[in-house]
Amino acid sequence: MNNSDQLYFATNKEVHDLLFSAKQRITEGVLHDLLRDRGIFCSPQETREVLVESISMLSHDYKDICGLIEAREHGRRGEKTASVRLNVALDAEELKAVVAAYQADASTEKVNSFKKSENEFVMNVEYSEYDYSKTKLVQRQVRDASINFIQKDGWTEIRIPATEKARSIIDKLTNEIEAKKKIQIKVDEIELSSLPAAEDRTMFFTKLISSLPSFPLDNVSRLRVAHADAQHEDAVDLEDEGDADAEQKMLSVVRNVALAGDNLVASPMYQELKAAGFFITSITWRAKQNTSPYAIVEFDAGFEDRLAARKFRYSVRGVLRFNSGKYTKNLRPAEDGEKADLLAMVETTARKVLAALLAPEVAAPLPIVPPEEVEP
Repeated sequence: MNNSDQLYFATNKEVHDLLFSAKQRITEGVLHDLLRDRGIFCSPQETREVLVESISMLSHDYKDICGLIEAREHGRRGEKTASVRLNVALDAEELKAVVAAYQADASTEKVNSFKKSENEFVMNVEYSEYDYSKTKLVQRQVRDASINFIQKDGWTEIRIPATEKARSIIDKLTNEIEAKKKIQIKVDEIELSSLPAAEDRTMFFTKLISSLPSFPLDNVSRLRVAHADAQHEDAVDLEDEGDADAEQKMLSVVRNVALAGDNLVASPMYQELKAAGFFITSITWRAKQNTSPYAIVEFDAGFEDRLAARKFRYSVRGVLRFNSGKYTKNLRPAEDGEKADLLAMVETTARKVLAALLAPEVAAPLPIVPPEEVEP
């Protein structure tokens, strides 16, 4: 028979595992501070194992354990965003009804919603996720998904976190809308599944990073590639040395092409990579704003399903501010309103680039536009 008094009991082993597995957040300095709070002083040369063992053998109440878990948790690192379009216009009252129906079925989730503006409606869902690969005390993670509905002319744009949970919420909401309106909803998402050619998929990214309005390309810092034939070979490892070498070669090509303003397809190295079947699946780049306040913004965009080029996701990784004649050294988070505008710009540009690639009249690859020289 289970003893309910033991239900929330944390053993010394669980406390040990919690502390020892969080090297980046609970450093040796933090461990010394935790011990000093208990009146225990250790040598600065003491090993991490000894410090953790000393703390784990102490008595901890509920608040102590909560404090350790909170100290261990990583701050959110620029969660990626995705977007979908519904081919139906939905007003605030309709969305309230749909959210209420979802909330009635979501007994384990906390759901709230509000009208943010005349054309924008927000739904927040707080839920729990379990990761059994982690130590026991942090297997349960509380997450939240903020879903923005933006009313357009005859359709609805939905901006969501790029997670499976958020996508499942949209699926349920879509089914509810179809039931209420008695129509079939078409869900449109940015994907390249209809563009199987490696050249087209690479061109999507090179055009995206060079077409942001008022944000000419400054530099490309990272990208990932995939091999077109990998989807037909079960044994292919996408992280093998061949792909790593191709990534470095492609990064060199894209950097040179972007900064020189040349046509990508003119590069012999790119032609070699294309012939081998490699194409870009994600990219990180910086763009320098050519109007005030002349910020440098680092963006990231790519496909979660790399081979099929589906589930497009993107993010604003941070901003370098121009202040007193120079830029800040470290990236800083974009402000909420600024971030929303930047995400919308990436999303809109990605759809325009995709439409151009799909258009029958586009027979030849479009060249990269060279960045302008901008002096703040």
